[in-house]
Amino acid sequence: MIWAIAGLVYAAGYAALVAVLGDAHLRLLVGNAALLLPPLVPLAVVVWRRRRWGGQEAVYWGAIGTWALLWFIGQIGWSADEVLHATPLPWFKWHIVLQLCGSALPLIALVARPHRRDQPGTAVTSALDITVLVVLAGFLYWSLIIAPGREPTQASMALRSLAIIGPLVRLAAVAGLLWASWAARNGPWAAVYLRMAAGMILAFIVLTVLSLLTVRGAYQTGSPADVGWMLPFFFAAWAAESAPASSAERRAVSVAPVRHSSPALLFAAILTVPFLGYGLVYLMPLDEAVDRMRTVATAATLVGGIALILVRLRVEQWAVEQANERIRLLATACEQAGELIAIVSGDRIEYANDAFCRAVGYSREELEHVTPMRLVAAESEADIPPLRERLREKQGVRSTTVMRRHDGSTFQADWTASPILDGAGRVTHVVGVVRDLTDDLRLQEQIVRSERLSAIGELVSGVAHELNNPLQSILGTAQTMLGEARDPALQADLERVRLEADRAGRIVRNLLAFVRKSSSERVLLDINEVVQSAVRLRAYGVEIAGIEVREEYAPNLALVLANRDDLQQVVINLIMNAQEAMAAAGVHGVLAIRTAMEKDTVIVEVRDEGPGIPPEVAGRIFEPFFTTRPAGSGPGLGLSVAFGIATAHHGTLELIPTDRGACFRLTLPGGGFPGPRAVH
Repeated sequence: MIWAIAGLVYAAGYAALVAVLGDAHLRLLVGNAALLLPPLVPLAVVVWRRRRWGGQEAVYWGAIGTWALLWFIGQIGWSADEVLHATPLPWFKWHIVLQLCGSALPLIALVARPHRRDQPGTAVTSALDITVLVVLAGFLYWSLIIAPGREPTQASMALRSLAIIGPLVRLAAVAGLLWASWAARNGPWAAVYLRMAAGMILAFIVLTVLSLLTVRGAYQTGSPADVGWMLPFFFAAWAAESAPASSAERRAVSVAPVRHSSPALLFAAILTVPFLGYGLVYLMPLDEAVDRMRTVATAATLVGGIALILVRLRVEQWAVEQANERIRLLATACEQAGELIAIVSGDRIEYANDAFCRAVGYSREELEHVTPMRLVAAESEADIPPLRERLREKQGVRSTTVMRRHDGSTFQADWTASPILDGAGRVTHVVGVVRDLTDDLRLQEQIVRSERLSAIGELVSGVAHELNNPLQSILGTAQTMLGEARDPALQADLERVRLEADRAGRIVRNLLAFVRKSSSERVLLDINEVVQSAVRLRAYGVEIAGIEVREEYAPNLALVLANRDDLQQVVINLIMNAQEAMAAAGVHGVLAIRTAMEKDTVIVEVRDEGPGIPPEVAGRIFEPFFTTRPAGSGPGLGLSVAFGIATAHHGTLELIPTDRGACFRLTLPGGGFPGPRAVH
């Protein structure tokens, strides 16, 4: 506001000063001097704040600064003619063209539309458009005013044209600025345009009076009407000083395509140049020297205008190439990203990267006919409508949803979605980034299992050690008494004591095996030999249970890098598990043990003919202390211990679906060396 007040004070002081000065020459000197200062004010403000603007804003304020600069240079020429060369009112000299072109710039600068910050790629083309329009304006001023004014017989007509065109340019600028203010009514640029318009309104009113005085021959430099030239510059400085910086407003991401203004109108305007320029030479011939200058000006304007438009077209082509390259890079990045990325428009999936297609089991062609809700599992469908409402309100959302694959299976996913807006601020698309939580949940389960084992392990270790010594004493005493007892009833009781003590000792050993730290020593082993030794250790117990063991060992198995005791413990646990399952079911079937080789992987399978494992508990069988046997029959650590050993050896232990019984598969990576060709 301070610049507007300063301008009004400056204009009032100037009008009062020239009103009291009686000498015409003195008023001439004061008028020319006073007219040099106002254009420097907005020029200084624009230069001072130039680093705060970029893109369209920089182009706009650059045009406003050029207006002030051209008018200042033109005023220097005017003052030199009037003061130094004693040429009163030099209306038809070169400097008038600069001032007239500068006066049109507040209107022409609106081509940049700085209030629309969703068009960052159009700054260069806007600058070229403004340059072409200024060149055309200069040509029109030269052809319609300056050139005729240099012919004495046409000077009066040219002066009347100047008196009409000058105020009309300000009036057009007022109309353009008011329209721009309405277009930017929801942003800070509305006030900027209104401040510019206020200065132009004052200029239009005062310059209308000045034009009437000029036509009547009553105007001279140093008149109070000169304030019409001064005031717009101070209001422009006010507007520039309060204009928002380019980074002041954070806008939502927009996918509206960058729309450069069409060059068709500029081409049409350029094509009128030869008709207007050469036509006036033949229809309104002037002095030969003037007509020669008109011909040269026409040719220069035509060539220069076409050259600028060609440069503009090349800039647009370069911008398109850059945009295509950015799109290619973004598409490549989306395809290479590990996250699942999809773009949705309404109820249609318009894009999905390869990771998304693999995760949901659909091809891109199939996804074009699949609605987003079809990918949501039934248990999560109720959560989607509120999230959609938030997206319609232009808010980003984040949620965890159970998603459904093409085959009907589900997986848990964490996803974020953001609305994409067009130039009018409407939501046209939604981009979603999905992360499959399957691996995270598996890792979380492993961490929970590890923490659980660690916490329980300390307790179990102490209890097992405390129980082991009394059990060994009971077992030894029972065996001694069995050798001495002769009473059959007593022998039966002692045998029961020995069996129960042996079972309790086995439980204690399992507890100790569960919590002990495995030896870090690993060597290359023949897996067939390890399995055979485990079978021999459990042969007696399996035979007593009436179970037939069938062994099938593959030759030429690769050696595995492992701890022998650990692998033997895994196989023993699997055999014991199968034996106890079959015995509990009263089945005297077959226990099949086989080894095999698949690519670089060694496989051990233990299959029984027991009751099998119900599907509803199959996912928990490797948890510590979980068992399908009756309470009191064991701590439920065998499979958990085996699973931990397999994982520590970079292998896997899986429950394989079978028609009868249960089948466990131990998979271990080969050590890179071939094993024995024959099995002993």
